[in-house]
Order: sequence, then C-alpha cells, then structure tokens
Amino acid sequence: MNESNLFYKIFINHPTNVKMTYLEHFSFSFSLGIQFLLAACKSFVHSFFPILFETSATDYSLMIYKIIEERKQNL
Repeated sequence: MNESNLFYKIFINHPTNVKMTYLEHFSFSFSLGIQFLLAACKSFVHSFFPILFETSATDYSLMIYKIIEERKQNL
C-alpha cells in the first residue's frame, strides 16, 4: 500500500463514508468524546456518593443517542 492510499484509509475513508469531511468528523467525534468523559466522571462520583448524579448516566446515554440519531437523519 503506498503512502497516499494509507493516508486516505486512515484519515479520509471513514469520514467520507459517513458523509463528513475530516474536520467535521473530528469535531463531531471529539464533542461526543467530551460527553462520554463527563458521563464517566459523573458515574465514578455516583459510585461513591449514590445521592449525587442519580440519573446522569441515563441522561447522557439518551442525549448522546439523540445526537447520533439526529446526525443520521440529516445525512
């Protein structure tokens, strides 16, 4: 595999398949990653202090699901 094919496979192929540019895909995926990170932090706190963030894992799951579904509908 030559360098240009490898570059395409690593950076362009998947974003193109989901009808995004590399930067659009980066932005979308990065923002989801931040949401997952926040959800994980709240879940860890909740594991020690059950009174805190009682529904945040479910709330984040539903929010992320809606974001992804809206993205699919706008393709």
